[in-house]
This record gives sequence, structure tokens and C-alpha cells, in this order.
Amino acid sequence: MNLISSIYIKDNQTVNIKSGDFRTLKVHAESPIDLINRFEESGIKEIYVVDLGSAKMHEKNNFNLLEMMSQFTKIKINYSGGMRNSEQVSNAFIHGAKKVTLGSMPVYDKEIFLNCLTTWGYKKIVLAVDILKKSLRINGWKYQTKIDPIEHIKYFHNKGLQNIKVTDISKDGTMEGPPFPLYKKILKKFPNINLTTGGGIRNIKDLVKLKDVGVHNAIFGRAFYEGNITLEEIKNFIKK
Repeated sequence: MNLISSIYIKDNQTVNIKSGDFRTLKVHAESPIDLINRFEESGIKEIYVVDLGSAKMHEKNNFNLLEMMSQFTKIKINYSGGMRNSEQVSNAFIHGAKKVTLGSMPVYDKEIFLNCLTTWGYKKIVLAVDILKKSLRINGWKYQTKIDPIEHIKYFHNKGLQNIKVTDISKDGTMEGPPFPLYKKILKKFPNINLTTGGGIRNIKDLVKLKDVGVHNAIFGRAFYEGNITLEEIKNFIKK
């Protein structure tokens, strides 16, 4: 299983947030670039960067910071947040992203999202499936739709989609444990999909269980920032 560390950015700083609620926002002492260097030393090959300002506050994408981050590391950056059109996706790749994760665009304009899949390739585009109360949530998790997540995945999977990132919003940043039954359900329905999971991880034992469930990529964040998962544990997990 591929371990992916998450870095949430806002105003050029590393921040932490619980379930998308800005009232819980905390600024982390280390800069995004310092964190990337530490993750790289531990053996991490990919990071998930969430541009919180553009995702939730409609600010311009911080492509300058993305470019700086990409220049200081060999780690692949999966960039997400506030991209609504092809030009923004293109700029993310130009400024150093190796993957781009999109959640709102596939809902608002399926054709643009499908064009992104064919333009940049199925390995570089990830569909974000962010779930709350069994329905899809978009716009930086601010807007609750009536879209069934499974049907949403099915539609794009039938069009050739390979990569999805699934987040149970109620679990994100809570360290209350991942929603294992949800992941099992998705993997059973879509056995050939490349599943990335995020939210709820408490400790290294949760990562072991996710691997046993069959998850391909697991994003961890707050458990590391709160000290529940150490870089030494990450090293050992990657070596096994």
C-alpha cells in the first residue's frame, strides 16, 4: 500500500482542519517545504496538497507555493482545491503537480472533467468522492448534493476512470478511525479501481488494517501532526 502524507495550505502556511470546519483551523509550525523534506527522508513517495484557500474561500490557486514545493523535492505532488476549468488544471501541472484531484468540476461539468481525463491521461486525474450522510458534498465540502456516491463513481468508471479518492467527511481530521465498511463496499463494486482513502486514521494499526482491506493508497494527516504516527513508524511500514 502506498502511504500519502497530506499537507493543507493556506496563506503559504501549513494548516490543520477538522471535517472542513474553518473554526477548527490551526496553523502548523513547520512550513510546507520543511515538511516535504521530512516526509521525503522517511520514504514517502507522494503527498496530497489541499489548497484550502481556493477550495473553500474562492481565493486564487496558490500555484507559486505549489511550484516552490515541487522544486524542493522529488516527491510526487497530488494537488487539489478550487479548480473549476481546464486552464486551472493545466496550470497545476505546469507548476509542478504530478496528479490533480477534482471534486466539484465532475458534478458541475462532466464534459470538462472527461476532457481532462483524455487530455492529461487517466493516471494523472483523480475523482474526489467526498461523502457526508451518504451523499456527495462539493464546493470545499460546503454544499450537500443529493448525488449517490456509488452511482457517481459508476458513471465515470464506465468512461474509463481509474483513480478515485474517497473521504468520509465526518471522519476527516477526527482520528476516530477510518470507515472500513465504506471502503470494502466500494472495492467490492469496483475491484479494478485505484482507491485512495482519507480521513479518520488514528495510528499505524489503522494503516495495517487498510492494507488488509485492499486499499491501494492511504492519506494520513492529523495523526502525524498530533504525534500519533511517527516518521520512524512510517519508515518501518514502508520497508515491510
